[in-house]
Amino acid sequence: MKRIVSFFMTAVMLLTMLCSLSFESSAAKKNTHKITEKNPAVVIRSTFATAKFKESFGGVYTAVPVKDKEGYVLYDVIIWEDRINLYKFPTGLEGNEEQGFNGIYASEEYYSWRESFCIKSIRCKDTDDMSKSSKILRDAFVEFFRIVNKKTPSDNIILKYSGHGNIGYSGCMNVEDTKVMLEKGVKIFGGKFALIDFGTNCQTGNTDFVQVYHNYTDYLILSQFDFGGYGWDEWDYEVYKKVDIDYCYADMFNLGSTVEQAGKNIVNKSTERWKYCKKDLRKGKIKQSMTLLDMSAYDSFMPELAKLLYKNPGNYGTDVYSLVSKKGSKKLKNLYKKFVIYYKDNNSKDIFVWDKKSYGLTAFNLVYKTELSEKEYTYNGKVRKPSVKITLSNGYVLRNGTDYKLSYQKGRKNTGKYKVTVSFKGRYGSKEELYFTIKPSKVTVSSLSSVKKGFKLKWKPVSGAVTGYQVQYALKSSFSGAGTKWVKKADTGSVTVKKLKAKKKYYVRIRAYKTADGKKIYSPWSVSKTVKTK
Repeated sequence: MKRIVSFFMTAVMLLTMLCSLSFESSAAKKNTHKITEKNPAVVIRSTFATAKFKESFGGVYTAVPVKDKEGYVLYDVIIWEDRINLYKFPTGLEGNEEQGFNGIYASEEYYSWRESFCIKSIRCKDTDDMSKSSKILRDAFVEFFRIVNKKTPSDNIILKYSGHGNIGYSGCMNVEDTKVMLEKGVKIFGGKFALIDFGTNCQTGNTDFVQVYHNYTDYLILSQFDFGGYGWDEWDYEVYKKVDIDYCYADMFNLGSTVEQAGKNIVNKSTERWKYCKKDLRKGKIKQSMTLLDMSAYDSFMPELAKLLYKNPGNYGTDVYSLVSKKGSKKLKNLYKKFVIYYKDNNSKDIFVWDKKSYGLTAFNLVYKTELSEKEYTYNGKVRKPSVKITLSNGYVLRNGTDYKLSYQKGRKNTGKYKVTVSFKGRYGSKEELYFTIKPSKVTVSSLSSVKKGFKLKWKPVSGAVTGYQVQYALKSSFSGAGTKWVKKADTGSVTVKKLKAKKKYYVRIRAYKTADGKKIYSPWSVSKTVKTK
């Protein structure tokens, strides 16, 4: 009895360990970006100065007294009126912060001192004119990414933007150049950005932003401001230093913690300012909210949300949470919780009660369905080029060349699996990859003859760069319990199968296959033939 109990307890322990390992393995798939000495949080903070190079825009370096600490490194990109500069300001500029805001350092001596920390400067005639500045800004950021990656390589790259703007990054870069910049950034850093933070920007809390940025970051912070400007009830520099997110940004990232936790810290810290601005928020009824999104849930959540919008037309501009809560399935509600992992707003008795809740994410038109005209072809020696149809959640069909462009993988003639890349223009998204297959043509059997306890099958080898053939044989016409013989040479035209039952009737068929991405693509089965073994 003791042996049985001992065996049972050992089995339970082993099962528990296996489950634990399985859970850890599954959890490891989600990159929370742990912050370590070797992989610090490297923040590239972009500020649109909306000022001339020699105006007293003092807050640029002064807004963040801690530039570097263990596990945290800060770079500043400042977009002046006529240039884009990358700076690496030192830590410990004590005593300069408040004076900097008051413009005391508006002098040649100050400008020379400030520019001594400039790593790279790229000139632009008018950074506020998108038609003139977008490509220059794009290329400037790509160059800055290379510099940062060389100086401070890390898996935890954070993009933070502070300033006016639109859905394109840095305020005066269009969406297409933004996508190019981010795509190149991902290649330079060897992976997605850990976090893109739009927490201090107006009206970013909508699905348009999510669609554009989701391919390039693991976490995304959005803010749903009616407008960004609201003032302090009473200016207090000491309070400002405690609650301003730019000033405290280094405190959000800590050794041993994760970028996900830092995102939650950012949301919490940003909302602390509201209680010191109650009068202005109440007077203007200024709704403020902060949302942290986990992009690992994007591919599960957004298509389901698009389906819900498609089934419930007329919900353009609807709050996502309200829509999901009222009309979403249990599955969609659970997916929402995995996607929107942290949220706060100023809807409260202490500040003011909103007349209508927004919950931080507004649903604009989503891509509901992306369809290839054909997902499967049979080899015929000709190049295949399926068309694409893309439908939005409001039923509108996007136009090729206007709303998106297509690029096809080379070849598309021989058997195999081929990719079609949809590059969306504007706010419909970034990229989507579709796949179609060309399966081998049907095999024609030339002859089937009996041998001792077996048979010999001959066929005409098929064209189209196949991998080989599968021969199936069975005692029943349904091929239940069938045996298989693999022929792994494309130019082979015969095979002999032995060690079968003597003087039995066998049903035989063959098909060609092509191995692509580790999976086999099959032709249709040939017409089955019968043979009686000797």
